Amino acid sequence: MRARSCKTALILAAFALVYQAQASAPVGRATHDRTVISHSATIADTGFDSLVSFIEEMTASAALAGKKLSWDEVTERGLELSRQQHGGKPEAARFCDPELRVCNNGVVWRSSKGTKMFLRQSETMDGKPLEREICELNTFGDVRVCVDWDTGRQYRDMKDLKGRWYKVADQ
Repeated sequence: MRARSCKTALILAAFALVYQAQASAPVGRATHDRTVISHSATIADTGFDSLVSFIEEMTASAALAGKKLSWDEVTERGLELSRQQHGGKPEAARFCDPELRVCNNGVVWRSSKGTKMFLRQSETMDGKPLEREICELNTFGDVRVCVDWDTGRQYRDMKDLKGRWYKVADQ
């Protein structure tokens, strides 16, 4: 069963986004100083600064409007970036795992530095969100750093030779 969920995560590393969900992000409550993202060397100094920049951009736009940023707004920004890079049609996908009774939605785009970024939401079969995250892959596509949108938790995953993803560190 774990192999299946890892396989689903691998497929989503190539795609990812969520079209619905109404939760506000804890990141939106933080000031524009990387409080939740953290100014740690673990992300910025290892080439994952596009992830930090994307979240800061989204957080700043919400702070200027005096509101909390919703997942829908983040999703729309991801869709917009993907549309710009794919001739008006975003690179989006949906994969379901009947055994786990979980579906994953995602959208993919490239950062200004050329690294692959994605948004992903896993949800129950009736659409209840289980997990929402924003991730950036390294240039080799074998390490990703993600931020859980609902908790602000940061983590790093690595892909093995068989294409399965494994958590290697919390940030």
